[in-house]
Amino acid sequence: MFKKRRERKQAELHEELAGALREPDAAVRAKAALDAAEAGDLGWALPELAAAVAREPWTDDFHETVVDGFAAALRRDAAIRERTERIVAEHLTDPEGFVRAWTGFVAELGGPPAPRDIGEDLCDDMRERLTYLRGEGWTAEGIDRLGRPGTFLRDLAFDLAVMLASLVVRRSEPLSDEEAERLRGAMRARLAQAARFAPGSTDRVDILVTVADLPAEDSWTERAQVGLLIDEALELCGDADPDRRTLGVETLSDLLLFNGVQRYGAVRAALDRLAAAAPGARVLGEVLRCYDWLHAHKPLAEPPLALFLDALRHPDAEVRKAAAEGLVPMAEGSPVEREAVHGLTGLLDGDVEVGVRVSAARTLANLDCAEEGNERDAAAALERHAGSPVPAVRALSLGAALARNVPGAYDRLLHELESPDPHWEFVSVCANASMSEGFRLPDEVRPRLVARLEALESSGWTDRLADPGDYPDADDLTEMVSKLLERLRTAR
Repeated sequence: MFKKRRERKQAELHEELAGALREPDAAVRAKAALDAAEAGDLGWALPELAAAVAREPWTDDFHETVVDGFAAALRRDAAIRERTERIVAEHLTDPEGFVRAWTGFVAELGGPPAPRDIGEDLCDDMRERLTYLRGEGWTAEGIDRLGRPGTFLRDLAFDLAVMLASLVVRRSEPLSDEEAERLRGAMRARLAQAARFAPGSTDRVDILVTVADLPAEDSWTERAQVGLLIDEALELCGDADPDRRTLGVETLSDLLLFNGVQRYGAVRAALDRLAAAAPGARVLGEVLRCYDWLHAHKPLAEPPLALFLDALRHPDAEVRKAAAEGLVPMAEGSPVEREAVHGLTGLLDGDVEVGVRVSAARTLANLDCAEEGNERDAAAALERHAGSPVPAVRALSLGAALARNVPGAYDRLLHELESPDPHWEFVSVCANASMSEGFRLPDEVRPRLVARLEALESSGWTDRLADPGDYPDADDLTEMVSKLLERLRTAR
């Protein structure tokens, strides 16, 4: 009799929790998930929780959702916990293997079937998460060094792995056929409008931005939408009509700019084909920018360094600018590092366009050269322009001097900040210096520098210098000054 009563109560509890796991209120679902994890019957709880994670509505933060209860349930059983940890530890550098092992494991527990195809975008997303987990203490041996199971740091690392794995799988879900067709139709209509205007024109740029800068829909399908749009742009990039190819690469460039890199391999192949066809300035500039974004996302195998070096001498200023910007970090430690430094120095010393000189100076300032001689040449080129009439160039020269602790660099900075409207780059280079390892602010400089920045902060400078349509806007400048002041007040 007592057994039947316990079984009946357990069944009633399961029914109540199963209903709560489907409630619209996220807090109710999250509490029910933790209660289910602690309910005692893992044979019931694990499939219920795995299914709840798979249907969890879109959220900005996957933490404090049903996934917390799922992680807690996985931790309760020693064998299941050990298997979960082994899956993570054995695949920290193998995103595809991790996805296959993880989704297969969840399917065994009673969750949704494992996907047959593991696409490149899903693997790229998981690769970034696995990199993060390594930074949080995961190694190929697991997380034993963080403490015994049940200790805070150990459980936190475990829960992070479960949360990120679940998050990436949810983010990879494909669009329905109806949604995909709707998105394609809307994109093609806007591209037809953009095609009526000249490449690079304001009207065309404005339309392409509406294609690439997707409105926030609070949906798990945002990545799938971007992937579909990139596919459409890649199809245009391969069109026989040169005007349509131009439109395609302009669209692709904006999509990568606004949404990050997806379809990595397909994009690289398309860029290689476009570059090999001796494109005009407009296409070449966008191709260089796209290569740059791909390399920043994941270093390119055999980066097209010769293309970038040749483009430093291109007659079109936008192409030279794109080439200069893309050489960092692409040229660092490469066989052409010296040639890159000399090419950038030539632009800084003699280019007729201010924007190109600024881009060359920024790259020289940010290049982490492998060869000491190249590092010295880059520093010397920047020092030659310490008195440049272009404030941004002067600021980048100063930033390099601050990084090298050049005598008198802080006096130069204080002098620049005496202006009521100093260029924002002077604040930026000081902020960068303050974040560098081994930063030491001279005691006699600290109060003077803090006073200058406080005066800027209270003078309305952030509004006067802001560019509402570009970086930095007023909020960017306010945050820049505020965080810099915080570091300067506490740095020793």
